[in-house]
Amino acid sequence: MKILLFNDKSSKKLRYVSDAVVIAALEKHVSCESLDVSDLRLETGKMNPDEYLKRLSACIREEGADAVICTSLKGLRLVCKAKRREDLQILTCIIISDYSSLPASYDTQADCIFVPHEEIRSRLIKDGIESRRIFVTGIPVKKSFRERIGKAAARNYLVIPKNKRVYLLIPDGLELNDIIRLCEELSCTEKEEYLLYIPTPRCSVIRDRLMEYAAGSSTVRIITYTRQLNLYIESADAMLLKPDSLTSTEAAVSGVPIVHLFLNTDNKNGSSDFFANHEMAVIGRNICDTVKKAKCFAEQKAMAARVIQMQYRNICADSADKIIEIIMKMRPKAADLK
Repeated sequence: MKILLFNDKSSKKLRYVSDAVVIAALEKHVSCESLDVSDLRLETGKMNPDEYLKRLSACIREEGADAVICTSLKGLRLVCKAKRREDLQILTCIIISDYSSLPASYDTQADCIFVPHEEIRSRLIKDGIESRRIFVTGIPVKKSFRERIGKAAARNYLVIPKNKRVYLLIPDGLELNDIIRLCEELSCTEKEEYLLYIPTPRCSVIRDRLMEYAAGSSTVRIITYTRQLNLYIESADAMLLKPDSLTSTEAAVSGVPIVHLFLNTDNKNGSSDFFANHEMAVIGRNICDTVKKAKCFAEQKAMAARVIQMQYRNICADSADKIIEIIMKMRPKAADLK
């Protein structure tokens, strides 16, 4: 059996989802290759739609794929259209990687729709999509995030003092001024010894400015490059970030309390509402409220434990394995699902 995974390198996070699925397949001795859809679009940019679909179909046939997994709705629509027009004998699948999908968008006659939670499945069924095509698997994350070693061991590995409070701030989507305001608010209100870690890209203006700021601080640590982000997450007493379904899922799999940050001009989104409604995160209404709630997680162990318990209850850590197992079972029935 061979699985072809349609990826789009324009999204770094979706590449992580794809990588997790590819690794899970290889571990089960299933051939799985990732094809970058953006490259195919560039190669066929001057073709009309019919020619493009023929090229797409030829690519799938050349690869000898039994199943195609898509990580984007655009890719899924193309594959389903090519399957119908070119009579491809393949299983078509999509991984829904957020918690706020519009149900009707996924009624493309895909054979398998992999969703993050039972609540999303119910939403799709209510919108008229057949239940037999929807599977609750969770969102695939890197294997490192689910191979937890415990907070004490993670801190020991990273040489982080065990007696200090540790906060992790993800700067994605935040302005530099907002990041510095968060740092200063925490410095003003936190009376216990603490460290604040901020991972940044290796080459960026925000990284350079934060390095300058941290040079004069005894509590702020800038992580400029690391392959151990999972360990920094696991080391934290609280993780602060703007709502992001994939990063939030990684944090939940790692078992860390989450504070979703909203500034005064932001509107809540589906992912933050989902996590808050299931008690897997809290929402910070502004800078002060975010810092206050992060401190509560560090101070109130029972509150932190409750959030981690709810994460464990609602988030599937072995999502990629489930997806591969379902595809392996479904493949003999592909012809019946045409």
